[in-house]
Amino acid sequence: MLFEPIDQFLWLFQSKIAGQKASGDIVFVGSDQILNDPNSGHRRLQLAKALEELDRRGVGKVYLDIVFEKPSAAPHDASLNAAIEGLGPRIALVDQLVGDMDFSQQLRRNHSSLGPSASRVVADRRDMNLFGIAWTADYGFIVGGRRIPSLAASLGGETSDDKKGKFQIDYGFSGQQIAATSLAELLGDPDAPVSIDFAGKTVVIGHDRNSSGSNLIVPNSTNAPPSYISIYAGETLKSGRLGHLGPMATLAIFVSLLACLILLGPTRRTRWLGYAALVLLVPAMLVASARIGVRLEVSYALALFAIYAVFRSRTRLKRRLALTNQETGLPTLKALDSRLIRENVTTGHVVVAKVHNYERILKSLASEERTTYLLKLIDRLRAADTDLAVFTEGHYVAWHSPIEDSSAQTEHLAGLRAIFAAPVHVGEVSIDVGITFGVAAIDNEPGGRVPAAIAAAEDTTEAHDPIKLAESSENADLLWDISLRARIDEAMDAGEIYCVYQPKIDSGSGAIVGVEALIRWHDPAKGFIEPTHFVAQCEKAGRMEHLTRYVLQSACSAGQLLHFRNSPLKVSVNISATLLRDMRIVGLVRNALQATRFDPGYLTLEITETARIADMEAAATILDELVKLGVGLSIDDFGVGAANFETFFGLPFNELKIDRLFVSKIVEDPKARAIVSSIVEMGHQARITVVAEGVETMKEAEILNEMGCDELQGFVFSRPITLSKLLEYNAKNAEGRLANMV
Repeated sequence: MLFEPIDQFLWLFQSKIAGQKASGDIVFVGSDQILNDPNSGHRRLQLAKALEELDRRGVGKVYLDIVFEKPSAAPHDASLNAAIEGLGPRIALVDQLVGDMDFSQQLRRNHSSLGPSASRVVADRRDMNLFGIAWTADYGFIVGGRRIPSLAASLGGETSDDKKGKFQIDYGFSGQQIAATSLAELLGDPDAPVSIDFAGKTVVIGHDRNSSGSNLIVPNSTNAPPSYISIYAGETLKSGRLGHLGPMATLAIFVSLLACLILLGPTRRTRWLGYAALVLLVPAMLVASARIGVRLEVSYALALFAIYAVFRSRTRLKRRLALTNQETGLPTLKALDSRLIRENVTTGHVVVAKVHNYERILKSLASEERTTYLLKLIDRLRAADTDLAVFTEGHYVAWHSPIEDSSAQTEHLAGLRAIFAAPVHVGEVSIDVGITFGVAAIDNEPGGRVPAAIAAAEDTTEAHDPIKLAESSENADLLWDISLRARIDEAMDAGEIYCVYQPKIDSGSGAIVGVEALIRWHDPAKGFIEPTHFVAQCEKAGRMEHLTRYVLQSACSAGQLLHFRNSPLKVSVNISATLLRDMRIVGLVRNALQATRFDPGYLTLEITETARIADMEAAATILDELVKLGVGLSIDDFGVGAANFETFFGLPFNELKIDRLFVSKIVEDPKARAIVSSIVEMGHQARITVVAEGVETMKEAEILNEMGCDELQGFVFSRPITLSKLLEYNAKNAEGRLANMV
């Protein structure tokens, strides 16, 4: 009901443009006088004369669309009955179905004495809708238990009882095409020229609009009498223009077209052209359907367009707000990214300027001065190009530069950076500006260049590297790293991440005294992934603790198996110094030992990356708790970075591992030999075990043995091997046959 007025208005439009023609078989004879007034019986005499005249002129069929509810004077009724009887089966009396003010309906019927042998039909005179227009007609009505055909169906030649329900009324031709005359003209001079040939025609006799008192409106006809509704309905049946496309069918068509446009429209321009085509399709369909006689209900489709437009406008508004910096009114970095993709920019560079100490500066400024500060920075950036489109977000300012050569772009930014040497004046405050630039070449790939430039800007420093170019492969690498982090747990469950073991050899006897558990990842897509790479990704993903638990469980289980095979070897496991922040690492080690029942005296924890110990005192407390579990502690990569004497002195290590940097040079470099010798001597003095890692030649092994190094580890003895190969290697080593198991 909400959309019905829209459809009816469009049907009026269709009626105006249909351009159809009436058959000419139906003639209307109208009276400007009220013929059925029982107090004006003489008018029934005029009607009787009119019927006789029509009979004389050879009329085909007459429908008396006037209801005589009450009889008049007997002579007058007798004359009218005689005229009706004279027409015989060629005349039908019309009863009328009308509506009352209280929305009830009643059937106004001709009195029984009038034309008792004449056939009866029913004309619908009810007020159909808000506009007072009847758009449909009934084939028939049930009156007194009998089916009576409607006047509309009778005029169209459809009187079969099989026809039920309603049909469309097509107002697609002008009312002037309906042959019409007045009762007075019909009863005029019989010798006058005949204006209408009534021979064989169907005649409808009724009141004109003024005398009928009807409020019904007939589209496409001015001041038409209510009988015209039935005449239009009869002409519709004659022409067969009964097509109707309902609201759901029309809606389904436009929903399908809109869905195809959304799914297949690759660009914004294509979609907008599609939207315009869909909107223009509505009037095109209305015109076409009006020409072929099909009534459309397009209000649901128009409502769909309206709702879709509202939601699209709301989405665009939200996107516009999301892509606009609320403080400055400038577009955000997301807007730059969207613009590059939308306009398919394939050349130039994306430049992201990082303003250093931005948050601290804003904190010190009054709220009204913060926007002023940022806008003054932007004015300096626009010094060379006043029309430069600038995008801001937080402490980043970005833009697209059309310069294609990376060297020229770097020189341009170096000159631009010099402009910021002078402080910015905000109110009474002078603020020094630190600014660096991250640059990403577009190279036919507009997507992802803004994040690449941001990442490059984050790697810049004011002093040493103020301008940094992002590598073209960084975007793909970033996506791979993100997927790598997401797959860590899945890879451990699938066995793609596993442990291998590198033997530690006693330098004096040549026997295996222990193994170091090392983590490996073989990805089905990427192949072997460098441990340093995926361990770093574990840290970024917050999965380092989970990975350490996995390695501890695997290593302790392997150690327990070795002990069961009568090979009581020590097992070393790397522990990142980043885990020495709280006591959870103690729980991890305790749980692994309890789960595997491995002897803690045979487990050594090698602390890596000691440079990243943030709190030495807290780390010492945690390591003391680990010592209380009975495990050994080793300082890894001693001699480089922060794995130095201070760390060694402050923390409770009972083993140190000499970094391969020095071990690899002891043959040809006396200085390296002296450093290694002093470390070995220091270890002996401190009564701790000294392990040399990275031993790759027998000459290096001989020198280390002469120095008194306790244990050796390196490719000269064995590469990291699986547990099954380790069992085999240990068996051969027990027989005194050291071999490279590569």
